[in-house]
Amino acid sequence: MIRLGHLNDLDNIMRVINQAQKRMKEASMTQWQNNYPNLEILSQDINDKALFVYVDNGQIVGTMSVYAYDEVYDSIMGEWLNNNPYKVIHRIALSDSHINQHLIEEMINFIFSHFQIKDIRIDTHPLNKPMIKSLERQGFVNCGIVHVKTDSDSLRFAYHKNI
Repeated sequence: MIRLGHLNDLDNIMRVINQAQKRMKEASMTQWQNNYPNLEILSQDINDKALFVYVDNGQIVGTMSVYAYDEVYDSIMGEWLNNNPYKVIHRIALSDSHINQHLIEEMINFIFSHFQIKDIRIDTHPLNKPMIKSLERQGFVNCGIVHVKTDSDSLRFAYHKNI
């Protein structure tokens, strides 16, 4: 089940985020290694009604934040598939116990149906091979490069899916 996150979910959301951060560090990624995302950012996502959690057997095992726009995506080195309104997914993560179960695909499909949209944009670090494989398996197209403001190693591959 996927639902909006609540402030009382923060400890469990951070557990999922911390596990993802550890996996990224073990894969020699700089992504999420600078106290990002943190409680303040995730609390703001919850207050914005933008943070969703994936619940399995009563446990939060996934999280993602979904917004209608990201100014970073205005400056792509490349070209988006179209200029349609879109949702952007940030801070998507799974617990260690639920990786390799295609839950990211379920989460992304939820966004398409929940918001009744046709376009999603997302970015990831070039070394984040599991996310790249997941996005490409789901039909996302690598449209170029964007530079995020949340990391000194700011280069990210920019993906777009239109259904």
